[in-house]
Amino acid sequence: MNDHNTSTPMIQASEAMIDARQAAYALHLPYYWFSDRKMRAGKRIPHYLLGGLVRFRLSELEAWSVQFGHPPTPAGTEGIDVSQNDTEV
Repeated sequence: MNDHNTSTPMIQASEAMIDARQAAYALHLPYYWFSDRKMRAGKRIPHYLLGGLVRFRLSELEAWSVQFGHPPTPAGTEGIDVSQNDTEV
């Protein structure tokens, strides 16, 4: 179901797999993009099927996200409005 080479680097092999909820949270994208089979296929989201479970590698999702046009938010900056000016009147 995925077009990945079998010669994956050791770094990827040791990378933890995450589920759809964690992927959506990490990338600030809708959960159904990762949980729905048709959405994953339509958006070409890299994923793995492991015994009926869908799993993702965060490094692959981040690369996909940048390519797709949704760069991930840097850690610790969620919800910060950088357009506000903090000068006192």
